[in-house]
Amino acid sequence: MKSILHQPLDRVGTDSVKWDGLERWFHVKSDVLPLWVADIDIRTAPSISEALAARAATGEFGYTMFAKEAQEAVSSWYGRRHGLDVTPEHVLFSSGVVPGLTHIVEALTKEGDGIVIQSPVYPPFHELVTGLKRVVRDAPLIQVDGKYEMDFDALEHAMRQAKLFLLCSPHNPVGRVWTESELARVVELARTYDVIIVADEIHADLTYPSQHHTAINRLDDRVITVSAPSKAFNIAGLFASYIICPDDAWRKRIIQVQNKHHVLPTPFANTAIIAAYTDVRAERWLDQLTAELEEQATYVVERLNAELPRLTCFMPEASYLLWIDFAALGLEPEARKKWLHEVVRVFLSPGVPFGASASTFERLNFGTSRTIVDEALGRIKTHSDGKAFV
Repeated sequence: MKSILHQPLDRVGTDSVKWDGLERWFHVKSDVLPLWVADIDIRTAPSISEALAARAATGEFGYTMFAKEAQEAVSSWYGRRHGLDVTPEHVLFSSGVVPGLTHIVEALTKEGDGIVIQSPVYPPFHELVTGLKRVVRDAPLIQVDGKYEMDFDALEHAMRQAKLFLLCSPHNPVGRVWTESELARVVELARTYDVIIVADEIHADLTYPSQHHTAINRLDDRVITVSAPSKAFNIAGLFASYIICPDDAWRKRIIQVQNKHHVLPTPFANTAIIAAYTDVRAERWLDQLTAELEEQATYVVERLNAELPRLTCFMPEASYLLWIDFAALGLEPEARKKWLHEVVRVFLSPGVPFGASASTFERLNFGTSRTIVDEALGRIKTHSDGKAFV
């Protein structure tokens, strides 16, 4: 069977944020390997490309509503893949997961309300809360036996002062797939303190075959879910996301905010959601991809542990992002960035924006060919060995 992940794909010159953005935004030379932005260096499922080509061939690209067929596709997908009964009318279009989260927070909270997050977490979680003049109530994750876990004492303390909880499930960047028992405790605390749970599940469909993702809405039917086929099928540039909001009153308020911001899908967003979630060929393609990503994750972690034991990395349970602690090198964030870019020639996502506890970390995207992964790991090893940083 032909590999999905390890087929050559040259993205340079396509205006790729990941590849071409380095020179345009950061003035970094082309020999630096970009392992930062969270998309994969692969072509999407052929069935999705075929559907998009057929839609383009119609030549009709006027203003478009969210298709009922797309709502039904989301409902069918969650039923088949996650055992969750989703009413199609509860599915709203969103132009991205971050805009969706932003519009929900704007609709359901007011300035000064507390919003719970669990750092280290995807930087827009911090940014959208402060940008809307809400208050970050952080319940940082903790490391236990080489694995990140929720600190439920900290979470309870944060929820006492909060209106809403932004849950990242699976978690970006630490790679945890939360267990059903962990999520059940989250639900219990949220009910106790009357906190709205909003779950970002964009990485859920990249959960590895050895793991099991629990859609938290199965445990509490008032949970709002925000997701998309964008990570799973590598179509982030189509901005085809959605919100699942079972509560009628909350949904009306979210729609009012979306209308204020003129949220509408493109014709291609509808087509992509339908093709991704209804074509059996796309589903088979995704099953192969998740297996390949787990194999790649295991390979990268084993190499780092064997060849760079001073670094600490956390085996992910979903997606293609690896969270690495560079503390042993003794470099401050700016010095480490300079070293990575100018000496190692690798571009990673620095830890500082993910939270106060993440200053020694970098996030590495291994969703690329084995050739590029090997080159990047080789560069890091070559320039780390024997170096006295402290």
